Amino acid sequence: MKIKQAAFLFVMLIFLVSCSGKKANENVKDGLYQISDFPEADVEKLNGNWEFYWQELLTPDDFAKDSQSAKWMVEVPDPWSSYEKDGERLSKQGYATYRLHMEFPESEIGTTKSLYVPGVSSAYKLWVSGELEAENGVVGKSRDLMVPKKGARMVQFQVHDKQVELVMQVSNFYQRKAGIFDSILIGEPERIAQYREKKLLFRSMIVVSLIVMGLYHVVLFALRRKELSLLFFGVICLLISIRASLLDGILASYTLPFISWEWGNKLEYIGASLGVLFFTLFTYTQFPKDMSSNVRNAIVIVMATYSLFVIVTPSIIFTNTMQLLQLAIILVFSYLIHVDTKALIRRRESSLLNAVANLIIFLAIINDVLFYNHFIQTTELASVGLFFFLFTQSIIISRHYSRSFKQTEKLSYDLARLNVSLEQQVHDRTMELRQINKELQTANQKLNEAHQSRSKWIRNIYHEIATPLTTIRAYMKGILDGVIEGDRKFIQLVHEQSLYLSRLLNDLHDMTEIENREITFNRKKINVREYAQNLYEKYKVDIEKQGISFLYENSTPEEEDIFVLIDKHRIEQVIVNFLTNAQKFIGNDGFIKMEVEKDDDHQVVVKIQDNGVGISEKEIGLVFDRFFKNRSQEIMSAGSGLGLAISKEIIEFHGGTIGVTSQEGEGSCFYFMLPIVSTVSKTHEKL
Repeated sequence: MKIKQAAFLFVMLIFLVSCSGKKANENVKDGLYQISDFPEADVEKLNGNWEFYWQELLTPDDFAKDSQSAKWMVEVPDPWSSYEKDGERLSKQGYATYRLHMEFPESEIGTTKSLYVPGVSSAYKLWVSGELEAENGVVGKSRDLMVPKKGARMVQFQVHDKQVELVMQVSNFYQRKAGIFDSILIGEPERIAQYREKKLLFRSMIVVSLIVMGLYHVVLFALRRKELSLLFFGVICLLISIRASLLDGILASYTLPFISWEWGNKLEYIGASLGVLFFTLFTYTQFPKDMSSNVRNAIVIVMATYSLFVIVTPSIIFTNTMQLLQLAIILVFSYLIHVDTKALIRRRESSLLNAVANLIIFLAIINDVLFYNHFIQTTELASVGLFFFLFTQSIIISRHYSRSFKQTEKLSYDLARLNVSLEQQVHDRTMELRQINKELQTANQKLNEAHQSRSKWIRNIYHEIATPLTTIRAYMKGILDGVIEGDRKFIQLVHEQSLYLSRLLNDLHDMTEIENREITFNRKKINVREYAQNLYEKYKVDIEKQGISFLYENSTPEEEDIFVLIDKHRIEQVIVNFLTNAQKFIGNDGFIKMEVEKDDDHQVVVKIQDNGVGISEKEIGLVFDRFFKNRSQEIMSAGSGLGLAISKEIIEFHGGTIGVTSQEGEGSCFYFMLPIVSTVSKTHEKL
């Protein structure tokens, strides 16, 4: 809101000062300044009708001798190129004499007054009451005889009489403006000094501010080369500051005394043209999507060409193109306001501030165009408008850096959190990799063990197959050679070895399918009591034929039926393996007992117990390994050593547990446990 209020006040200020026309405050009539009461607290403008003598350089003595031509009354201030004589405008190049009579009251006689002479082109001499009080440059009747000079002067004089004559010779052969084009002021010396100091202070404040901010933005660009807008804006500030310091010559006489009159004028024009060029580039950096690059390039080319034109031509030529430059500047800023409007409609960042600031500058430029073409009596405001624009840009930059700082803070916070998270991730990942490495080492160890086991297994298979084959080959060779007669005894031996090989191959096939998970299990819900009873009855006769007592005991609750989910043929294979092993290691007076019971863990336990030779404590942990044979087996039997290993795999596949208890010389007890899936009360069945 403060920016909008400041912009509104600035617009109203321009409007009010622009309303002051050329006819305002005219104190001079018919070449006479007359005042009855001189204002001590203010200054007066000597505006009005002055005597004018074209193409004459007259002195007070010439007027005393009455040797001048007929007087001509003209409006002051105004360039003499706007005066008409015989229906034609006067030439910008020439010379003339201005004359004014001032009439003071008697109370002012003996007092000291001051004149403030701001703008006279391009050289003048000033007499007050016949005394030469001021000379600026060298007045001459030709270009070769005169020397131009710019600069406002303060002239003090003594009021000796009620009538004070003011005579000014002026010549111009160097620029478009000629004669008295700005108001000459009169007042008390201290008031004129204050007026001059205020004007100097105001101009100094504007110029110094522009220089400081210009250098500041150039330094920022040196630190951030990607931000071209900083460079462009810095150059704009420096160009306008140079132009502002040269405008009325007061400040330039202190800050730039080494610059000639010619180059002072050139810098004024170049400052305007290059200022527009860089202003266009600056606006393009702000809203590149809203400005045509072709229009931008055209403006840059035109303004750069004009600046070069100013440099290579004398002031009498380039100053006459001022109105063309002013028209170009108005067109450029009209287009820039159009760009700002598009950006504002599209809600670009900071578009409102830029639009307001550019509008202020545009109005200030309109004021300056009217002022320099003598349509209004105000003052130069472009540098003031740029100062306001500088204020808005400072706000925009501050907001930009504030936003960037907040983003930096957020990014720093996010980065800190990310670092913590990353450290945790690295730690977790390290632990995970360690665990994976540990698992890989374990897997590698298991693979090595499996490889060793596989190698051992292959050696065992070779041994198990080679032994019966050797036996068969030896007996068959003996029969063929006639060494051994082919009686029934030897044929029976060959037959038994063949059966052993067949069993071995079947066991190897089963073991391979189990390892590769290719074996199929047809599991069904089976009544344990009926299943165990049937198996007992199925093998009872064969076992007892060998003179072995085969006993059966079922201690499961009689009032309920217990069911398990099993492949009955595979479980039968396990039980047969247990029975076969028991048969091998007991004598004719031995016994085998099959028990079925239910334990506290809701499992069925099947036991095969015998009173055979038993297993040593050292070997009991190896009985379910592949190709394991205890000492008794190696002596008494030629088993494959795979039966119990296969039995272990079958039981574990059913989710059960297999084991053995034994005491050497007293017998063994092989058992397995299977989970119960359901029980049914017989009482409920009857109901």
